[in-house]
Amino acid sequence: MNNTSRNHQEETDSRYRVGAVSFFNARPLIYGLDSHPRIVLQTKVPAQLGRDLNNGDIDVGLVPSIDYQTSRSDWLILPIAAIGSEGEVLTVRVFSRQPLNEIDCLACDTDSHTSVALARIIWHLQYSRSLTVKPLKDIKSEPAVLLIGDKVLGQLGRWPHELDLGSAWTQFTSLPFVYAFWAVPAETNADSPAEILQKACRDGLANIDEIVGRYAGQHGFDDEIAHRYFTDNIVFDFGTRQRQALTRFYELAYQLQLVPQQRPLRFCPL
Repeated sequence: MNNTSRNHQEETDSRYRVGAVSFFNARPLIYGLDSHPRIVLQTKVPAQLGRDLNNGDIDVGLVPSIDYQTSRSDWLILPIAAIGSEGEVLTVRVFSRQPLNEIDCLACDTDSHTSVALARIIWHLQYSRSLTVKPLKDIKSEPAVLLIGDKVLGQLGRWPHELDLGSAWTQFTSLPFVYAFWAVPAETNADSPAEILQKACRDGLANIDEIVGRYAGQHGFDDEIAHRYFTDNIVFDFGTRQRQALTRFYELAYQLQLVPQQRPLRFCPL
């Protein structure tokens, strides 16, 4: 093998397959990754990313936080950034034609895992009710639905009753909420793309105006709502309070038998 071929092979071998959420809220976390020489970026709905990580189709994934507890294999968390909120999140919402305290069954967006568990916890905390959930097929025929991501915008103000699940969680726990974080398989070696992902997030947060200008319309946001979304709704921090929030979320999910276990938070050494 000549030097050119060897160098090409080494470059290919050192590339990371990164799976990220396809919604607008992930744009700052993946800023510049689509053109990074060491990253092969895939964007999918949240529910697919945990499966891809388990199947070995990606090396690192921006996975739904509840999947950390339901995954068939162990993961390590990269404590570098997350998709979270502290108060209203805007894009995780229950819409209902009946009063919220009368809902027994919720038709849930099939793109979501974490928000389904969160809704069931909120109904336990706020209404002392068990909530049955089913996949959402036809929004027009359902009395109550849970939607996540960009599709929420088209339903705002069109239903008699709405509940923002980020607001409800923070009201009852006084904690932020973490919807998704970066994770790698537990058997991964120390060489992870954490540094690349950290830089992408720093650069993304420093270039919100550019992100809004390029992508807001593609995701159904106007510029004003998009700016407010990134400044008032979505929180990308992954610090002590976010870890406390995750632990509380997992405790409640386990107590309500929504997950089969309560794995402790395990972080990839950086």
